[in-house]
Amino acid sequence: MRTASVKINFDEVNDFFSPRELGRLLGINAKRAYEITKQPGFPARRLGRKIIISKSGLIRWFEREELG
Repeated sequence: MRTASVKINFDEVNDFFSPRELGRLLGINAKRAYEITKQPGFPARRLGRKIIISKSGLIRWFEREELG
């Protein structure tokens, strides 16, 4: 049986991180984190098979979503 990943603090993530780390950061499962990265305007880029998320872009995205 798999256990849930340990939630992490925003200060613990690097400037660029993976969708799995996004899930741990937000307290959601990895599948949902990958779905979020596909939303228009979300600060994620694909590099080959990897998806990377910008920490500063995530902050701006949250601020825009909050105002929207």
